[in-house]
Amino acid sequence: MTRRRHQPGAYTSVELLLVMALSAVVIGGAVMSYGTLVRSQPSPTTTVAVPLGQQRMQNFYGSTSSTQNVAMAPQYGALSQAEELREQFVADTLVATAVYCLPRQDINKWRPSVIAYNPALHDELDTPQKFLAHIVANAGAPAGLYDDHRNPGAGTLAANASIFLLGYSKYAGYLKVNAIYDIDVIRFAAANEPNGIYASVKRYADSPAAVNPATLTYVGGYEVFFPPSVPNPVRATDWAQDDFTPLFVSFERSARLALRESSTFERFKRAAERPFYFIWWPDPAARHLGPIANTLPRTDPRQAYNHMAGRTSLMFTVPMFPAL
Repeated sequence: MTRRRHQPGAYTSVELLLVMALSAVVIGGAVMSYGTLVRSQPSPTTTVAVPLGQQRMQNFYGSTSSTQNVAMAPQYGALSQAEELREQFVADTLVATAVYCLPRQDINKWRPSVIAYNPALHDELDTPQKFLAHIVANAGAPAGLYDDHRNPGAGTLAANASIFLLGYSKYAGYLKVNAIYDIDVIRFAAANEPNGIYASVKRYADSPAAVNPATLTYVGGYEVFFPPSVPNPVRATDWAQDDFTPLFVSFERSARLALRESSTFERFKRAAERPFYFIWWPDPAARHLGPIANTLPRTDPRQAYNHMAGRTSLMFTVPMFPAL
């Protein structure tokens, strides 16, 4: 009588049953974990009708309506749009000859494709302040639209900003504006309004069909509505410290320390060679824009922006003159 030998590489019924049982446990645990994760995420259809008003709606969306349905934070659909815009901003920066960040209190009403400039007649535009003075005096920018403001600590911080990215120009006597990024942060706190903060970043550039210089048109962006950091606030003062400032800080060349000024400006003269910015965009993945503790002394430049690190992942370090 011969015995049946076990074939090498084969499995017994007991081994197969054991593997199937372990697989069922692992797959079941994964399904339960995924279900819990999905249920814990905010609904992508949660929106709020934001009363932006007809003037803002016309400026932002070219619409005659007075309200805009905006996704409530945290919103991961808007986050994907923000990531796409981030990549575009980096690409725009890499080919820019100059970047000028201008703070503003109201909506941006001026988005030119070219800016008149004659190097034989006009000053060197080596700071955002000189750029602002030039566009008001020579290019038709409305006076008072942008704030003449160097850095946090010297007056009221603007809630909004426009970032001008200039490039090489083929038009004699003109600077070319490759793109403008408008950042708008608007608080709504009235009793008849949805309480929270509307935030958006929009990119404006030449239309693909444009042949001659014209006004830049909207070509992409994202928006999100942040609820108050205090759930169900009774008064507007309950979440009065919710904000998103500064939108940027600029670091001047350390050589400018030779020009003695107040500590408000001196603390930002840290650039070894070229001036640069730190820029922050609102993060759709954040749950709110509540305050974050900042205990650094005012003599430290980080005191002006240290709190921004904890409220957004959309942060940029941008040279003022990338092409140099």
